[in-house]
Amino acid sequence: PAGPSPLDSLAESSPVAAELSALLSETADTAAALMSARTGTPAPAPSAGPRHTTVHVSPDTMPYLLDHCFFPQRPGWPEVADRWPVVPATTIVQHIVDAAQETFPGGLPVAVHGARFDEWLTATPAVDVPVTVTPKDPGLLAVSFGPRARATVELAGAYPTPPPAPWVTDPGAEHAPDHTAAQLYAERWMFHGPAFQGVSELTAIGDRHVRGRLTTPSAPGALLDNVGQLLGYWIMATRSERTVVFPVGMREMRFYGPHPAPGTEVECLVRVTSLTDALLEADVQLRAGGTVWAELYGWQDRRFDNDPQTRPVERFPDRNTLSEPRPGGWRLLHERWPDLASRELIMRNSLGGAERAEYARHAPRGRRQWLLGRIAVKDAVRQWLWDHGEGPVFPAELRVHNDETGRPYVTGVHGRPLPPLDVSLAHCAEAAVAIVRPHRTGPGPGIDIEEVTDRTPQALAAALGGDELRLLHRLSADTGESEAVWFTRFWAAKESVAKAEGTGFGGRPRDFTVFDATPAGDRLAVAGRLQRTYTVHCVPATNPPRLPERAYAVAWTTGNPTAKEYDAR
Repeated sequence: PAGPSPLDSLAESSPVAAELSALLSETADTAAALMSARTGTPAPAPSAGPRHTTVHVSPDTMPYLLDHCFFPQRPGWPEVADRWPVVPATTIVQHIVDAAQETFPGGLPVAVHGARFDEWLTATPAVDVPVTVTPKDPGLLAVSFGPRARATVELAGAYPTPPPAPWVTDPGAEHAPDHTAAQLYAERWMFHGPAFQGVSELTAIGDRHVRGRLTTPSAPGALLDNVGQLLGYWIMATRSERTVVFPVGMREMRFYGPHPAPGTEVECLVRVTSLTDALLEADVQLRAGGTVWAELYGWQDRRFDNDPQTRPVERFPDRNTLSEPRPGGWRLLHERWPDLASRELIMRNSLGGAERAEYARHAPRGRRQWLLGRIAVKDAVRQWLWDHGEGPVFPAELRVHNDETGRPYVTGVHGRPLPPLDVSLAHCAEAAVAIVRPHRTGPGPGIDIEEVTDRTPQALAAALGGDELRLLHRLSADTGESEAVWFTRFWAAKESVAKAEGTGFGGRPRDFTVFDATPAGDRLAVAGRLQRTYTVHCVPATNPPRLPERAYAVAWTTGNPTAKEYDAR
């Protein structure tokens, strides 16, 4: 009605002016459409203050959470906490939306802004979560879900119309996935149980997108959780490291109709917009019946530090190990999860309830190596059981104890039978080792790992007797290897014998004496307190890439070879 603007008069002679005029016109039309769509739509008015409610979170009140447990256990496992049921971020969003609607009945959720998830919310032990709804501007309600999550919900009297146009993809930029939707769950690419298994088709995947078909589950928030599963599949299918991801935020979620009913098929397109070492970010469009139901912008997943070698254990912990077998019948473990959050996941996948409590009682600096030792010895025992015909064994089915002298031993949990076994473990820096043998009377197996470092003459003299020092100097001179390397072998060998006897050094390392060694340093003869001669095997070890460069000596003995057997070898 105001007539052409001065910019319009320049449009015929100036392409730049024409383009700017068209852009301004399009912006004005869009704004007018949005405003007219909500014309006459009553929005909730701010009230005098916030509204407070409580949500009780437990497997009893939310039984569907038993299908959202991170860690599988043996069928019929009695400790639900060992499975770690966690409330999905998208279920928290649903609770946030429900709280907003309860505050203003009749308001329809047309958007959720700035959703953030700061902590895991677990259902064991049960917890009461305080929910606070605070009205802001008309139609906007800020909702906090305890200290863990928050978002702003936008309510209106009607959904926006018309819905956006469907996004299009380039068929040449995608291909069929290597897996089917059925494999996604059967092969445990996803940990979800039936109530959250809504991905019914993996349609296509590209360098920066993935498409699929979802069948709406009945559990609250499960449909949007399926979106996260598609995104999680994309990163596992296209990357080899840092492939464990969980939602931490969603910038904006817009809805153009009511939530699809259970059983409704929904087409989902996920576009990856950003990928860093720390975060995976994507935009999402969901269509039901050919019409756009929702658009999600700025879906953020945190990437957890993991390694290709840990993936089999993440999926099937009952038949895989984090440690590796080594010649001589022992196992070596390296910490491939250096950040605290990743270590938390590994810890929960490796320890039962009593051990998790013991882990928590350790000082933070000591937890890391204590955990490494527990994982290594559980792996050694489970591998021994498998080698002797046993079927699947989960880590939580074993518990590692220490007797009054500090010697470790392992028992079965919740009916898991174990034969009599002797074990030994050790840890140093980012590595741990363990060995297991059938139980027998007398000295058992002993193993130790030590880092190769330079020692002062005073430290050498305190740890070794005169004959040992002379032997060390001679071997170093004859072989050209440093005294640091030879001392580390001597010390690890003495430690392994002390563990085999079950007595430990007790502050008296000279009670154990190295009196011979092969020039290669792979076998040493050590005298102990209970036995005149032990044969100790010794090999070098190093950290893998991505860990600090370290050299170790690993020494182990099986307990009772005689001096005659040592000479024969």
